[in-house]
Amino acid sequence: MATVIARNLLRWLSFFLVAVALVGCLGLIGVDQRIFAASGRAIMLLSAVPLLSVGAAFLILQLVLRPKISELLKNLLLAATFILWGIVQLMPQGALSHKLGDLVIALYVADLAWVILTTRSPQRVRQDS
Repeated sequence: MATVIARNLLRWLSFFLVAVALVGCLGLIGVDQRIFAASGRAIMLLSAVPLLSVGAAFLILQLVLRPKISELLKNLLLAATFILWGIVQLMPQGALSHKLGDLVIALYVADLAWVILTTRSPQRVRQDS
């Protein structure tokens, strides 16, 4: 019973973080369209919040879903990549942020390559002629 309650709380926390990420995206679009005014540190934070929130939400969701180990590793890589990208958004521009940005790109490529290489193609249906 306690496990079910904990899993439901984690699921709702994940949903809440997704909502935070989506609201953050609306804020970004609002700033880009000059609907809202923001500058400097506020823009850095506004860029980081959606990435950090959705990465954390996906990470928490793994505790609820409990996927098999290969799927878990792939999902952890994706969640960590979003979180790292959010951290990079908070950093001042410089050599370290540039290197970490390149690492984020490499991690996204590795994650998508993993998906592509491990996706099974549907069995071809043989048609008798």
